[in-house]
Amino acid sequence: MANVILRPSLLPVLGALASASVAAAFGAAALGIVVPVAVFDWPNEEQRVPVAELLCVCAAMAGAWANRPRLWVWERLGGVRTRVRAAAVAAVGVSLPVAAGAAVLVASPPAENTWLLVTNVLLATSAVYLLAPFLGAVPSGLAVLAGIFLGAAACNMVPGLDRVSPYAYAGSDGWVAPDLLPAGVVPALAVGTAVAALGVHAVTRGSTSRVHQRGEEAG
Repeated sequence: MANVILRPSLLPVLGALASASVAAAFGAAALGIVVPVAVFDWPNEEQRVPVAELLCVCAAMAGAWANRPRLWVWERLGGVRTRVRAAAVAAVGVSLPVAAGAAVLVASPPAENTWLLVTNVLLATSAVYLLAPFLGAVPSGLAVLAGIFLGAAACNMVPGLDRVSPYAYAGSDGWVAPDLLPAGVVPALAVGTAVAALGVHAVTRGSTSRVHQRGEEAG
């Protein structure tokens, strides 16, 4: 029986795949569970953050963290191949949590504006990979999670703000669509953030020298 040789260049992809698979499993298990955010009570509407979305963001953070040693090595190298590999890591790290979110949608009960779960996950995970080369994987993930909850608090405190927020929060019947924004703005912003994340990874080869040095000092 022939031995299977695993190419080192495939390890980042496998790491992102593993983290996304875990996110899909936990997302399915947490189907329908939401985290309520309410600074003010009625008549302000409670904002709800689906746990599945948070798990997908955590998966993106874990994938970026697992791949950081190789990205640090690539940052010191030149050439187009290293840039393409770093961009591919970001592409896989973003697309797999989005696929996990879509899988959760398939199994979820009917609700209004369910497509917003996919744009939410795409926007949030892309933001993690967009910030990771400059802040590091874990700080980027925590910053995105904090932003999600701060946005929920702001939408609760300011009635109607959820109608212009590109990140949609769930109501009692489904996700509240930002109907005051022009059609196509939310998907365009999510896709644009994903493209920017890929571009930043290509330019920095996945990590800046400052983040690399800080990671080495932290051990």
